[in-house]
Order: sequence, then structure tokens, then C-alpha cells
Amino acid sequence: MEFALVLPILLALALGLAVISELGVARLVLEHGAAEGARAVALTNDDARARTTVLAAVAPLDPQLVTVEIDPPFAQRPLDPRGTLVRVGLAYPLAVPLSFAGLSRLVLRGAAARRIEWTP
Repeated sequence: MEFALVLPILLALALGLAVISELGVARLVLEHGAAEGARAVALTNDDARARTTVLAAVAPLDPQLVTVEIDPPFAQRPLDPRGTLVRVGLAYPLAVPLSFAGLSRLVLRGAAARRIEWTP
């Protein structure tokens, strides 16, 4: 009898722990991907290469759902970009099983910034 009362609570706690773990892993992966992308821009001054690096670095996540934003974009950087601060931001929509609470999808974000070291 007591087990029947406690089992739903234990299952809800286990589900909550699994959801929070998934959110934590996705957040860490996004931060790592943003850092790798910012590093790629800083060393090569190539946005396309940075996007490729980001998509390779977010391996546990679906790369097709990752949105990459590089600020400032290549067209807005000076001719000699050395020392320019570049920011890489990532966004990833993650479906969570909390639709009954009005949270069917969360958007997780990761960001990093580096100074460009590349010289023409």
C-alpha cells in the first residue's frame, strides 16, 4: 500500500532528474560549441569555417536545430580586423516533457567572445 503511494512521487523525481540532466548537458555543449566557434573566427577570420566548427562541436545535439549568430559578421569587420571583439551566440530549441505546465519547448543559449588574432 505504501509503495503505491510513494511510486508516483519517485517516478516524478526520476523524470525531473532526467530532464534537468538533459538541459545541463545541452547547455554545456552549447557553451563549448560557442567557444570553439569564437576561437575559429579569432584564428581564421572566416565565418563559414566557424559555423562548420560549431556544428562539429555540438555533436550530442542535432546540428540542424542549432542557430549560429556571429557578431559582427565578416562584412562589417574592418580591413585589418586584428583586435576586433567577435561574439558567437548559439541557440537550440529543446523539447521537454512539461507541456502540461505550459513548457513544451525551451530555447537554450550559449555564447563566447574572442579578440581576432588573424592578420591579412
